[in-house]
Amino acid sequence: MAEVLGIDVSHHNGKIDWAKVAADGKKFAIMKAQYEAQSHRIDETFEYNYAEAGKNNLSRGVYVYIARSSIADPVLDANMLLEKLKGRPLEYGIWLDVEDKNVRNIGKNAWTEIIRVYADIFRRAGYYVGIYCNWDWYKNVLDSKTLAKEFKFWIARYPKNDNGVYKPGSTLRPVAESVVAWQYSSKGKVSGIVGNTDLNVDYDGIIFLTEAPEPKTEIQEDKKDEKEHNPYILNKTYTLQMNLYVRSEPNGRKLKLNEITPNARANAYQSSDGFAVLKKGTKVTCKGVSGTNSIWIKIPSGWVCAKASDGKVYIS
Repeated sequence: MAEVLGIDVSHHNGKIDWAKVAADGKKFAIMKAQYEAQSHRIDETFEYNYAEAGKNNLSRGVYVYIARSSIADPVLDANMLLEKLKGRPLEYGIWLDVEDKNVRNIGKNAWTEIIRVYADIFRRAGYYVGIYCNWDWYKNVLDSKTLAKEFKFWIARYPKNDNGVYKPGSTLRPVAESVVAWQYSSKGKVSGIVGNTDLNVDYDGIIFLTEAPEPKTEIQEDKKDEKEHNPYILNKTYTLQMNLYVRSEPNGRKLKLNEITPNARANAYQSSDGFAVLKKGTKVTCKGVSGTNSIWIKIPSGWVCAKASDGKVYIS
């Protein structure tokens, strides 16, 4: 598909005439929905921008700025944004804005963990999740090689003489398989907006994004050999034969109590290391199956190990 142009905006852009923005050829808009974690206030222009951009057929996304207060409680920060979204559609998804200099040096592993916390929460709510950062952060701060297996990137990179002109052949154009969008200017001029505006291009033209794919699953098929290896059937209810951690993905990050569903919390306790443990005897519904040696099943709250590689059965 052909490239398409878009913008990202906040209250700093004032009241926008979205009909003029659409007539100026912009096809998507990424909006600020709430202030940073210090206050979690809703952006003053979000409701208006969301409604009017939608009326004028722009694909809508939001960004969440992650800073010092955010990483102190990313679960709260993510859930506060979901409260403001109220389940409304975001055609262009949620983008995790990681660029704050005060948290630059927390380490690549810490950043990967924080990003996954946000993504787990937003994906469970049905939203596509991507990462926004500048080229320096992509190359030097984040573990982009690992993150690229799970996320797409929107990269900011401007020329020194930024004049808002899009130059597809520029040597500054971020090129990587995981990069799908480029914020190429912070000094653009767009009809319907007073002053400078951030300008973006989506490389593949896909601006109606779906929820990021789940880890590759092996769904039960009606075959004798597969039944012998994998006895778990989609949408069937099973019972835990021992206490089990809930994880973000097969053998992934352990989830905390406030990250699992209310129904799961009613049948769980907090372990000594601070994570959610489902109690023996809890009934769970299989929503997906993954694994060959060990088998994991997906439940509404995350993933639990159903069968160990040595053949020991944890869920039946």
